[in-house]
Parts: sequence; C-alpha cells; structure tokens
Amino acid sequence: MENTKNPVSEMIREYQIGNTCYVVKSRSKEQAQEDAVTKVKRLIRNDLKQ
Repeated sequence: MENTKNPVSEMIREYQIGNTCYVVKSRSKEQAQEDAVTKVKRLIRNDLKQ
C-alpha cells in the first residue's frame, strides 16, 4: 500500500514589526470546503452565540 498525501497549498509571508521579523507559514488542503477567512468568521459567530 502506497503512502499518498493530499495536495496541500502552502503560503509563506514575512512581516516586519519594529525590529522583529515574523515568518508566517500557512497550509490548506485543495479540497477544503471553505477558505480560512470564512472559517474564522464562522468560528467567531459560533463563539458569540454561546
């Protein structure tokens, strides 16, 4: 049996805040049903209902 991985898109960004450089790496599956922004909005709305 082969070990196959689902394709994942990856994004790397660098942010400079003051004298500190932050490297942010994000990954998402190509088969995802919603994007990250939509998911975070949904999580916040659900949290506010509680």
